[in-house]
Amino acid sequence: MTAEAGFIVSWVLFLFVFLIYAGFYLYDKCVLFQDAYTVCFRGSIQKEEEKVSAYIDAHLKEQFGEKYFGTDGIQSNVRREGQEVVVSGACRVRIPVGHFLTMAGNAGWQIQTEARARIMNPTGIIRKCRMAENILNRLHDRYIE
Repeated sequence: MTAEAGFIVSWVLFLFVFLIYAGFYLYDKCVLFQDAYTVCFRGSIQKEEEKVSAYIDAHLKEQFGEKYFGTDGIQSNVRREGQEVVVSGACRVRIPVGHFLTMAGNAGWQIQTEARARIMNPTGIIRKCRMAENILNRLHDRYIE
């Protein structure tokens, strides 16, 4: 009975440790995408389109911060594709026995994400909508009444 109990206790301990590291992985994956999209969106609504990438570059470290559990840090990249800005991030969750606790795929516990946002000037859009509203009101006043 002692041998069986030792076997069961070691597997239960292994299962708890695995669940803790899987929780780190899932948490880091969710937070990495959220941070990438947040900084991407904030950059996409800048008033001057040519300053979008510079804004994102300046705020990447601040947004990603030190909130990730069990990682070596975040590697991030910003690029612009026409009227879209793309922020990508990657990190690796550190585990004590990497060859034994592997996740599916060759990357193992590697997390990669990519967030996209369309570049737009909200102030300009609001001004155009107000201008259209004023024109429609004038046409309504002139021809309907």
